[in-house]
Amino acid sequence: MVHRPLLFATVLAIASALPLPSGAQKPSRTKATTRTAPRSARRATPRANTEPPPNIVIFLSDDLGIGEIGPWGQQDIETPNIDRLARDGMMLTEMRSSAAVCGPARCSLMTGYHNGHCRLDDNDNDYLRTGDVTLARRLKARGYATGLFGKWGLSWDSQPESWPNAQGFDAFFGYRDQLHAHNYFPEYLIDNADSARTGNVVATPGPMGTGRATVRSAYAPDLIGAKAFTWVRANAKKPFFLYWATNLPHINNEGARGFDDGGYETTDLGPYAPKPWPAAKKSYAAQVRRLDQDLGHLRALLDSLGVAKNTLLIFLSDNGATMLKGADDGQTNFIGRWFNGTLNYRGFKGDLYEGGLRVPGIVAWPGRVKAGSTSAVRADFTDVHATVVEAAGLKAPAGIDGRSLVAALTAKGAVNERDYFVWFSPDRNQSAVLLGGWKGVWMRDTLHVFNVTSDPGETKDLVLIEPDVARRLTEIRAREDKRVEHPKAP
Repeated sequence: MVHRPLLFATVLAIASALPLPSGAQKPSRTKATTRTAPRSARRATPRANTEPPPNIVIFLSDDLGIGEIGPWGQQDIETPNIDRLARDGMMLTEMRSSAAVCGPARCSLMTGYHNGHCRLDDNDNDYLRTGDVTLARRLKARGYATGLFGKWGLSWDSQPESWPNAQGFDAFFGYRDQLHAHNYFPEYLIDNADSARTGNVVATPGPMGTGRATVRSAYAPDLIGAKAFTWVRANAKKPFFLYWATNLPHINNEGARGFDDGGYETTDLGPYAPKPWPAAKKSYAAQVRRLDQDLGHLRALLDSLGVAKNTLLIFLSDNGATMLKGADDGQTNFIGRWFNGTLNYRGFKGDLYEGGLRVPGIVAWPGRVKAGSTSAVRADFTDVHATVVEAAGLKAPAGIDGRSLVAALTAKGAVNERDYFVWFSPDRNQSAVLLGGWKGVWMRDTLHVFNVTSDPGETKDLVLIEPDVARRLTEIRAREDKRVEHPKAP
């Protein structure tokens, strides 16, 4: 039995313990030949601006379904802090991830490139290089303090050039590898370039610290939150970029079977303990509640430091609700449908249908973004990248795939609609193109065409009756696929 979460001040002491021996690191991979960035990636330059740049916070959740939080209609799970963020800011009702799984989505967020141009088009199949220009690097050059706390997922341990501190972050604490982030009670976390023991014990660890702890001393979200808060306090008097990439509410894939919590490892079921639900469903709801509490604690900290009024805060999920099956709650055994996480869109995480791509997007920026507003501007993570760059007072970076949404957020001008959006997922033999109301989804090389305006559930395949649309979608797909061969792991 795990007790209620320890106070951040207590668990922070655990995180400062001695580093793990080198044998605990991820197995090395052979060094790949470095290539240049897929398109020109010039550094953004400052615009003439007398206003102090805002602090920037990106709060990225992990596998959170769009229907699992209050602003999109959730009633069974309590998310009062996310609800308040929506009341204080703007809901982006046409936000899509740049990928249906975490690694390539995060790559697009950091680089501004879609999956046809960025390093990763699936989990772990590549890593960032010295020549890549990340969002952290752009903001660091602008004078921002830059901190990443949580899940990175864009590195190979054998390639130090891909680690967060080599990619523009002054401070990093959390999980370098996305598999490591499955474990909520890991034996160690990464503190900049070192490994820090947590006091947890995993009797049969898997690669990169995966597994299920048999001795639980510290909950990773506690440790990560403590480090993030300490860093924010230390940097509150200068512009800062906080990228809090929590692993909540992602399942512990390696610790799911045979346990009542179904891999949704939590420390406190809270108000869901008496619910007539399977234990795993209670645990999942508790994880979403904990995610909401972390956001609330962060906003309270920003208020207490007097910096909230000059902070742009962006809330996102990296992809749609999970496709995995778990306990049957009497209605379904699909975890992503326990709380209608996909809002009845077709598909789940891993699918390039709307259920895998639609994610919550909320932006709060006091005095700039109208409270309680909504926007139907269509966007993905490459646009978030461009938006943050402009908000920081920099000129739009040349050559990336996204465009800034600042005009839409502030209602000070029109935002040009992008001609199209593209996605590639080679591990799942999928690709997709969104062109106006038309969407093409390829399963292997078989094209299906949908009109997502009239048929948002993607139920009617129109490929045979819309040959001109099919041809245009196919041309875009071929033109935007600039991927190169990925390096080989040993």
